[in-house]
Amino acid sequence: MNPDFYARALASLNQQIATAAATAEADVEAHAKSLVEDDLPKIDSAVKSYLSLVAARSAVASDIDVLSASAASSHHVQCTFASSSKSPVDANRWALMCARTLLSAINSTTIPDGESAGELAADNANNNNNVETKSDEEEKVRAQLQKDATKVVAVLWNKLVMVAKGSDNAKANQMKPSKVLGRESLLVAYPYIEERLRRGALLADNGTDAPSSVEDGSDASTTNPLASLSDELLPPVSPPTVIDIGQWNAFYTEFGHLLGNADKGNDHSPTMEDDSALLWSCDKGSAELQQRRELRSQRATEALASVDGAKAAVADAFGASAAGSEETKQE
Repeated sequence: MNPDFYARALASLNQQIATAAATAEADVEAHAKSLVEDDLPKIDSAVKSYLSLVAARSAVASDIDVLSASAASSHHVQCTFASSSKSPVDANRWALMCARTLLSAINSTTIPDGESAGELAADNANNNNNVETKSDEEEKVRAQLQKDATKVVAVLWNKLVMVAKGSDNAKANQMKPSKVLGRESLLVAYPYIEERLRRGALLADNGTDAPSSVEDGSDASTTNPLASLSDELLPPVSPPTVIDIGQWNAFYTEFGHLLGNADKGNDHSPTMEDDSALLWSCDKGSAELQQRRELRSQRATEALASVDGAKAAVADAFGASAAGSEETKQE
């Protein structure tokens, strides 16, 4: 083989490798930058909006609402803190306590390295989004892209957690994940956050210090791969004091549901209310609230028209009956 040809080929290969590495690094930096600058609203804002939603819902709730929220399935739980003469509560205070605990868990959770951050989180996203049947090649490419994006989020998220933990000054406080990142990042981190909350709730409900691997009668490891991770990686988060465990479970479960449901807003019927838009839309729910006002106005108009129609029908029937009676008398 010609030595010059070999040298040129090797140099070309090295240049291609260097170019590919530089491109990959640039792509990672661009993605990280978009997570910080373009992913709006931020997590902190969404949690505050959720706090307001739960407090407003609780203001008009009844005891029946509370019972149904704590007993309902986790597929679409609605959290409610309602007062009664027998058990008065400060719904605003309770919702605030839950929101603070949730934010504390968000800002203190690190995404485990390696397989946990890559495959488990990516598989979770794939299971939620894989609606159509795709070719094996397309599936492999999509899965790899998802894992790469997940790893970028994990690195950025964990760095922010460490910065916030390492200092108590105001600047570090503004570098918390909830202050810097938005929904796209939280979608990756929330399964780990929710697992910590689940473990804390289980311990509080059992009233013991038993390991979180002790389940409540169900085999969670078969449905939740994160259940196999140790408490050292995902330490339990204790529920807020005085809050009912069922209501606390409903609080963080509904938040997770609204987090995952936000990208399905276009699938909702125009006549359906979408609470996720109140948390995660860039207009902070303005369009959703306007649509709700218009729908309620339309329903009120239709109801009044129905009442007027019924009155007219009754009047016509009464008039026909009176006319018939008059004809009978004349005969």
